Amino acid sequence: MAVSDIVHEIQKEVLIDKSGLQYMKGPEKPNSAAGPVTFGGNLDVKERKRYFNYSEGSDLPCGFANYHTPGFLVSEEDRKAMEQCRGVVVISAIFGAYDKIKQPKNVRRITAENVCFFMFMDNATLTVLARYQIKPNESQRIGIWHIVLVRELPYKESVMNGLIPKYLPHRLFPNCVYSIWMDAKLQLVVDPLLILENLLITHNVDIALSKHPYNTHTMEEAIFTVRWRKWSKEAVRYQMDSYCADGLQPWSSEKLPYSGDVPDTALILRKHTLPTNLFSCLLFNELEIFNPRDQLPFAYVRDKMTAKVRIHMFESTMFNTITNEFRHSYKVNRSIFKDPALDLQISLGYESRACKSYLDRMWAANSI
Repeated sequence: MAVSDIVHEIQKEVLIDKSGLQYMKGPEKPNSAAGPVTFGGNLDVKERKRYFNYSEGSDLPCGFANYHTPGFLVSEEDRKAMEQCRGVVVISAIFGAYDKIKQPKNVRRITAENVCFFMFMDNATLTVLARYQIKPNESQRIGIWHIVLVRELPYKESVMNGLIPKYLPHRLFPNCVYSIWMDAKLQLVVDPLLILENLLITHNVDIALSKHPYNTHTMEEAIFTVRWRKWSKEAVRYQMDSYCADGLQPWSSEKLPYSGDVPDTALILRKHTLPTNLFSCLLFNELEIFNPRDQLPFAYVRDKMTAKVRIHMFESTMFNTITNEFRHSYKVNRSIFKDPALDLQISLGYESRACKSYLDRMWAANSI
C-alpha cells in the first residue's frame, strides 16, 4: 500500500469514536498517615491484582495519580500540541542526558506532514545538547522532533521517567489512533507509516514488537537481568516468586498465537484500543511496584488480564532491518545459558519453591 493510501485510511479511523478507560485520581485530601500519593497511586503487590479483571466504568490506576502534583508536567503550549496530534505519533525520550538525539531516515514528505514526532527531555539533557549548539528552534523543534521539556519528574531514576511516555502514550496523546515508541538508542531507517502498515495494521493486532533475540521464557530474562547487573538479585527474585505463585508458566505452544514471553521493547507499535491501553496501564503499574525492567512483567500481565490483547511479535531480523541500534558497550555471552540450573543458582542465588513448576517445565522444554 502506498504511503498516501495509509494516510487516507488512518484519517478515516480518527473519525471513529473510541471507547476509553476511566483513570484513578488520588484524593484531594490524602491521608497524611499514608504519606504522599505517588505517581502510580501507592499500589501494593496484593492490591494491584484486582485491576486485571477490569470492568467498564471502574477507575483504573494508570499514572498521574497525585491530585495536586501529578508530576511529568509540560507547558500549556506543549499540552495543546499533544492533544491536537491525531492519527499517528512517533514518541521518544531522553532524560539525564543518557542518549544522543537521532533523526529518523527515509521519512517521506507526506509522512512528515501527517505524523507527529515528539521527543521528551529534561533540563539536564537540553543543557548538554546546548553545549554542542543543538537547541530547539522557535517552533520547539530539533530536526523533525518536537521537543517537550518535562518539569517535576516524578522519579529519581531517569529510566522510570522514560517509562511514562513509553507505556502511557494514550494518556499523553489522548486523540491519537496509533503510536510508535522508540528508545532513544534507536534510529528509524524506514518510513514509520510503512512500518505501521506492514507490522501492525496488516496483521490486525493491537500491539507489534520484536521477539527478544535470545530469550523465550521470562525466567531466562530474569537470569539475564541479574547476570548483567541490570537490577538487584533480591528484587528480581521477589518479583519472580510473586509471578510464579500467581500462576505464571513458561512459554509453550499452549500460549499460541503468542510466539514468546520475552519481547524486545525498544520499538513498540500500538493501536490505541481498549485492550492495548489496559495492557499498558497494568504493565506500568508492575514497573512502579517492582522495578523498571519492562520485559519481566510482559508475559505475566498479558496472560493475567481478562481482556485479551492481540500481539504480533516479529522476528529480530526485521527489527534490525528497520532500525539502527546504538547499543551499550557490552557483549552477550551465550554460554551463561548452557546450564540453566547452574545459572539460577549463581544469578538468583536460591532454589525457588514458588517457581519449581515453572522451572521444571522450562528446563524440560529447553532440553528437547
